[in-house]
Amino acid sequence: MSEARPTRHHEPEDDMPAAELDARARAEAALRRIRDGSDPAREAFDLANTLNDETVGRLSSRVREWFRRRR
Repeated sequence: MSEARPTRHHEPEDDMPAAELDARARAEAALRRIRDGSDPAREAFDLANTLNDETVGRLSSRVREWFRRRR
């Protein structure tokens, strides 16, 4: 007899762009996807890239703001 595969519960965060989720929600979503069978390395890579992109964006906007004030 074949074993029934558990159905994956759909989370609302799965449909949201990562930019709309805070860091904790992104990390929880990544952990949930790993528990559901996703590749842990890929999830970690995607999460790190998202957090890095946000940090670079914040830093670059601060630097631009600082240069505008210096004029």
